[in-house]
Amino acid sequence: MSGTITEAIAARLDRAGAVPREQDLYTGEGTDFYERLVGADAAEIREVLALAREAAGPVLDVAAGSGRLTIPLVRSGRSVTALDLSDDMLSHLRRALPDHPRLDCVIADMRDFSLPRPYDLVVLGATSITLLDREGRARLYASVQRHLAPGGVFAFSVAGGAAAESLTVPSEQEIRVPGPGGEETYLFSQQMEEGGAARLVNWVRLADVVAGGDVCVLTSRLRVLSHELLSSELVDAGFAEPAVSSVRTHPGADILLLTTTWVGTRDRARDDDTA
Repeated sequence: MSGTITEAIAARLDRAGAVPREQDLYTGEGTDFYERLVGADAAEIREVLALAREAAGPVLDVAAGSGRLTIPLVRSGRSVTALDLSDDMLSHLRRALPDHPRLDCVIADMRDFSLPRPYDLVVLGATSITLLDREGRARLYASVQRHLAPGGVFAFSVAGGAAAESLTVPSEQEIRVPGPGGEETYLFSQQMEEGGAARLVNWVRLADVVAGGDVCVLTSRLRVLSHELLSSELVDAGFAEPAVSSVRTHPGADILLLTTTWVGTRDRARDDDTA
């Protein structure tokens, strides 16, 4: 069985006589499920809009996906560059705001991007930083630094409290997810890897788990990161010690917002990038 399918899901499909078909959560049909899963989630929006009101210039939404943060930012009157590696994800955003004059969609890797303008606010929502390993995060910090206007703010989120604790243990549960014809039941499976430093996540629609069934297994691999670790990394990368605040969200989904600015020497940072 592939290294992107959890042992629990593999065993479940094997018992049912079903055939797995792996699909990255952030491409192809995975993007439709992701949009149904998180599209209505309002977490971080209030806080990001408050930051945008303090920023005079344009906003860069990194790993923007289907536009959960981008759409309210644009509708509030801000000019936004939405950057994501998946064109499939950005297609949802383009459909939501077709040909909008204040929206620019860019297909690029959040670890290494080059854009022609600086930004007063760079945001990275939905705890997307956990997609990156240590090297990837270092590259992200360098890319953000290159694109921050003087005095600009970098803000991103990470799980905290009980939500962070839940990311450190294997789990398997059934979750109801909105579907085209009503709610559908999905099996969520989380398997810990690398001594607890990473987690492999799968989603499977239970109705598909039948003998001989072709079962789409949506997959993602994420790092387990604390706000203390990320704060230390930011300081080491030349950013100010971040302010850490709680995001208003529903109970059990504790999210922390880290907000910082660049305080290092920009010439030195450029030298480090090219070393």
